[in-house]
Amino acid sequence: MTNTTTASSPVLARVLVVGSGIMSLANSVTVPFLAVFLHKELGLQPGMIGFIIGSSVFFSIFAGFVGGSLSDLLGRTRLLLVSLLGVIGSFVGLYFSHGVLAVFVFNATMALSSSSFGPVGKALLSDLLPPGRRVKWFSYQYVATNMGFAVGPVVGAAVGLAGDRSAFLVGALGYGVYLLGLAVVLLLTSSSASAGEPGRTGTGEGRTQLFGSVLQGLADSARVVATDARLLFLILAGLLLEAVHGRVSSLLAQHLSDGFADGTATLGYVLTTNAVTVVVLQLSVSRYTDKRNPVTSIVVGGLLTVLGMAGFAFAEETWHFVAAMVVFSLGEILIYPAEFAIIDRIAPEDRRGSYFGAQTFAQLGVFIGPYTGGLLLAAHGGTTMFLGVGSFALASVVIYLLVGRRIPGLAGPVPERTVERPKQDHADDMA
Repeated sequence: MTNTTTASSPVLARVLVVGSGIMSLANSVTVPFLAVFLHKELGLQPGMIGFIIGSSVFFSIFAGFVGGSLSDLLGRTRLLLVSLLGVIGSFVGLYFSHGVLAVFVFNATMALSSSSFGPVGKALLSDLLPPGRRVKWFSYQYVATNMGFAVGPVVGAAVGLAGDRSAFLVGALGYGVYLLGLAVVLLLTSSSASAGEPGRTGTGEGRTQLFGSVLQGLADSARVVATDARLLFLILAGLLLEAVHGRVSSLLAQHLSDGFADGTATLGYVLTTNAVTVVVLQLSVSRYTDKRNPVTSIVVGGLLTVLGMAGFAFAEETWHFVAAMVVFSLGEILIYPAEFAIIDRIAPEDRRGSYFGAQTFAQLGVFIGPYTGGLLLAAHGGTTMFLGVGSFALASVVIYLLVGRRIPGLAGPVPERTVERPKQDHADDMA
C-alpha cells in the first residue's frame, strides 16, 4: 500500500487548496451579482429573483449528500472532474439564458455541481493526509476560499462585470483553468491504469449490475447516516451555527439600512473587516488549534460568535460594528475547520464521503437564520434580531459540549502520524 507521505499526496492536496481559491474567485465575480443580472437583464421582480436564488440551497443539500456518497462508491476524482464540468456548463448556459426557466435550470445545475464538489474534495483531502495534519489543511482550504471571496467582488465591480452577462464566461474560464490543472496533476500522479477502478464495466449486464449496486450503496449510506445519532446531533449543531454565520451580511444590511445615515458605507467596512480578519488570522489561529480538541475550538468559537452578535445588537457607531465583526470573525475562524475535523474523526473510512455530504444538511441554517432574523427585526427591531439569532450559536455550543463527551477520540488532539491510505487509492481512480 502507498502511504500518505508520498510525494504525490501533498501535490494533489495543494491543488485542492489552490482550487478552492480559484473556485471562490470565479463564484464571487458572478454569484453575488446574480440578483442584479436577473433584474437588469431579464427584468424579474424581487419575488421571482428570491425564489430562483433561494431554491438553490435545496439543490445544494441534495447534491452534497448524493455526491459524497457516490464518491465512496465510484471514486473521488471522477466525481470531482464531473462536478467541475457541470459548473462550467452551467455558467455557459447562464450566459446564453434569456428566459426564467433557463435561468432556473442552469442555476439549479450549478448548485448541484458545485455542492457535490465540496464534500468530495474534503473527503479526498482527508484520504491524502494523516489525521494530525487534516485540521491544518482544512484551514488552508478555508483561507484560500476566503481570499477568493475577498478579491472577487472588488475585481468584478472594478472591471464592470457586476451583473453583466459576460461575468458567467469569466466564471467558466476560472473553473476551466482549475479543471485543466486538476486533470494534469491526476494524470502525472496516477501510478496505475484503469484496472480495478471502481465502477468500470463494458457489458450491458455489467452496467445494470453497477446501477443496482450504486442504488444499494446510496441506500446503505443513507441508512448509516440516519442511524448515527452522533452525526445527527452534530448536523443540528452545525445548522444552528450556519443560521448565524451563513447570511450575517443580510442581517447587517437590513439593520444598517434602517436608521443609519451611512449604513451602506458601514456595511462595506464591516464585510471587508470579516474577509481581512479571516485571511490574516486563520493560519496563525490554526497553528494554535490544530493539535487541540476540536470541540473546545468550536465552543470557544461559538461563544465569540455570541459576543459578536451582541456587539452588533448594541453598536451605534461604525467602529462598534467593525470591532464586533473582528470578534465574530475570530469565532468563525475557530469553528469551520474544527467542524470538518470532527466529521472526519467520526466517519467510517469507507463512508467518509457520505458523512461529509450529510454535513451539507446544515445549510438549511442559511434559510432559517435570515428568515428568523427578518421576523424579529420587523416585530422587535435590530437589537432583538441580533440577540435572537445569536442565541442559535449558544444552543449549538450546548449540543457540542454534550455530544462531544460521547464521541471517542474527541477528548484530545490526534497526534500527527503517517497512516495508510484507504483500500481504494483515490489518486489512482481516474483513467
